[in-house]
Amino acid sequence: MRLFDHHRPILYTPVAVLLVATACATSSAHTPATSTVSTSPQHVTVLPPPPETVEDVVDARTVVLSNGVKARLLGLAAPGECWSAGALKFAKETLIGKPVRYSRASESAITLRLANDTSSDYATLAVSRGAARAEKDDPVLTEPEQTAAKAGLGLWGPPCKGQDTTPTAAPPPPPPPPAGGTTTTTTPPAEKKGCAVTYRVAKEWPGGFHAELVVRNNTDKPIAQWKLFWKFPSGQHIRETWGMTAYQYGDGVLAMSQDPNGSISAGGQVSLRFNAATTGPNVAPTAFMLSGVACSAG
Repeated sequence: MRLFDHHRPILYTPVAVLLVATACATSSAHTPATSTVSTSPQHVTVLPPPPETVEDVVDARTVVLSNGVKARLLGLAAPGECWSAGALKFAKETLIGKPVRYSRASESAITLRLANDTSSDYATLAVSRGAARAEKDDPVLTEPEQTAAKAGLGLWGPPCKGQDTTPTAAPPPPPPPPAGGTTTTTTPPAEKKGCAVTYRVAKEWPGGFHAELVVRNNTDKPIAQWKLFWKFPSGQHIRETWGMTAYQYGDGVLAMSQDPNGSISAGGQVSLRFNAATTGPNVAPTAFMLSGVACSAG
C-alpha cells in the first residue's frame, strides 16, 4: 500500500494517523489493495534567522559580528589617512550594538543591512553621507558617491576635499612690523651668533637677477622646520626658487624648506637660490632672521 503520492514529506495530525492505521487493519476483502490515501499539500512558513549584532568595527569597513564572523564590507575602499577617523566614527556610531542581517559575497566580503532599516545596505548609506569612498568602478555605489561629492559631504568637504592625505597647512603670517612702522637697525654684537647668512648676487640682467644664499647653523643642535625671513630694500620680487619654498608679502620674504620636516644640522648649512625681478637699484638685504633668531650677515 502507498501512503504518499508526492515527493516532499506531508505532515499529519494525530487523527489522520489514526485513520491510516485503521485503514491498514481492515481486511483486503473490504479495502482494495490498490487504494491510496489522498491528502492536500501543507504550506510551511520558513522564518528568517534572527539578526546578528555588530560587536566591533575595525577600520571603518571591517566588522566583527556576534556570531564570530569578521569580514570586509563589500564595495567600500580602504579609508585614506585624512578621512579615516571620520569614517571609523560614523561606522561605530551607526553599527556597534545594532541588529543587522548579512549575506556572503565572497570568503572575505559581506553585504550588511541594518535589521530595522532595510531600505539600503550600509555601504550605500556610508558612501551617500561622505563617510566612505566606493571601490574603483563599483557600479552600485557610483551614483551615491557622486551625489555626496557634489554636496561636499564628509570626506568631500574640508579639510580633505576628497584627498586621502591631509592638505599642507597654509603658510604662516609674516612677522608683525616694528612699532611705529619704522625699521630699527641693530648693530650685531661682536660675539658669534647662532646663525649666519651669506647673500650674493650671482648674475644680473635688465629687470632681473639671480641670487644665492648660504644659511649656516652655528649651534650644536639641529634647527628643525627652519624658516628664514628678510626684507628687500628696493622693491625686488622673487619669481623662481631652488632649494626652498618662498612666500613674499610686500617687501618681506619668508623662505622655508621644500621638505616639511627639513632641518639644518648642527654646524651645517643649506644653499638656496632664486631669480627675482627688479625695477630699480638692486640693493642687497642685510638683515636675516632664522626661525625667529637674528643672524649675522656674511
